[in-house]
Amino acid sequence: MPVAQSEVFIASPPEEVWSLISDLERGSEWSLVTLECKLISGGPPGLGSTYRSVSKFVASRVTTEHKIVEWEPARKMVSKVTKGGESTFTQLCEPEGEGTILTMINEFSLPGAVPCLVAEKLAEQVTRTLADELARIKEVVEQSRRRAQISSLEGGVGE
Repeated sequence: MPVAQSEVFIASPPEEVWSLISDLERGSEWSLVTLECKLISGGPPGLGSTYRSVSKFVASRVTTEHKIVEWEPARKMVSKVTKGGESTFTQLCEPEGEGTILTMINEFSLPGAVPCLVAEKLAEQVTRTLADELARIKEVVEQSRRRAQISSLEGGVGE
């Protein structure tokens, strides 16, 4: 099973990173391939929740359904594709100083007839995509943190 993995340091605590990545319906804000994501089980996201994702793959749209099989708030989320493919997607938030190391791992299967070299090249491409998505998450979370800090400073002027 090919594996793609990438990580990034984000200058925000794990809770702030988790706030973005665990809000499944905001996935299209940072994902390069997700066009839309919708929670299809009742209630907020958590262990056992299911969601539907529409993604772009080459020139087509692919719809998949996922189930969250591990859920440790501000630390770990693992989802498995239940319809439309075979993949396990892991997101890990690890505290590092005053920030977070966010790691994304995508383990996926390909039809048996796909040559090993093609699978390796696809894993390399998916790793690059994960790195680009991590850069977008970093930007969104750190900008939000800066805005909150500026707002806090402005609110304290003249007190």
